[in-house]
Amino acid sequence: MITLSVDRVLDVEKEVSRHDIVSFKPPSKSVMNALMAPYKPFFAVETTGLERIPDNTPHFYVSNHSLYGIEMPIVLNELYQKKGVFLRGLADHFHFATHNGPILKRFGAVDGTRDNVDVLMEAGQNVLVYPGGGHEVLKHGSVPRYELMWKQRLGFARLAIKHGYPIIPTACVGTEDMFDTISNIPTGFKGMVVPISVTTPCRIQKIYMWFGNPIQTTQYNGEYTNDEYAKEVRDLTKAAVERGLRELQAKQSVDPERYMVDQYAAKIRNCFSTSQLVSSSSNGKEEKKAAHEVRDDVVDTRQKQA
Repeated sequence: MITLSVDRVLDVEKEVSRHDIVSFKPPSKSVMNALMAPYKPFFAVETTGLERIPDNTPHFYVSNHSLYGIEMPIVLNELYQKKGVFLRGLADHFHFATHNGPILKRFGAVDGTRDNVDVLMEAGQNVLVYPGGGHEVLKHGSVPRYELMWKQRLGFARLAIKHGYPIIPTACVGTEDMFDTISNIPTGFKGMVVPISVTTPCRIQKIYMWFGNPIQTTQYNGEYTNDEYAKEVRDLTKAAVERGLRELQAKQSVDPERYMVDQYAAKIRNCFSTSQLVSSSSNGKEEKKAAHEVRDDVVDTRQKQA
């Protein structure tokens, strides 16, 4: 009987994991769109900056995470449908221990370890990371909306430098404005809580996305262990994401169709306007036809009298 050492077993498991990550095939656009169908009646999407994303080059998308992570599948689908870019999302370890783990894997998400990111980047994949992780998804009610909770993390910056990956700063606004947190239940894990929030139909609103200009990292020559380089990349990215958040909030504040109820009201008004135009056009045709008939009758009468 052939026996393997513990180290060899671990190596085999790592090789299998690497193969599974690289060989993943994304769902078709039509399937992805169908899976998003439950979102569409509630969440309109407005995107800024898609033209800033260069084609045919993999990027590292670095974004804020909103309460409950509602925006993640919307971001994935928006980029996939409009740019043909399928993002491989990085998720916290605990996600894969829950019933959502298999679902996340089906959509290409991977456990956010540095080894796994190395695999993705060596394969030239587009990668999405939320440096705030679970702390932003389960944000305490006392934390201001959309505040970044990145602490002093340098991991994503080191990985971008290591692989020479350009970073696309990404921002998303809308979901946190829908909720009011009424309670925070401690989890006993890393100071995290489970926020209990409430909303109403009148609070459901548009999701706004922003993609900034790429932040290049090749100038650091792969020196990912250099703390100063990593801090510089992190700070540049954080400042860009915060700028994107402010830009989106300014746009959100003056949008007359920000809320779902206003969006449906506008659709109803457009339907009535179109109906009235069709009716008016139809009435005009009937009036013109009647005028022609009267004219013809007059001509016939004159001819008979002659």
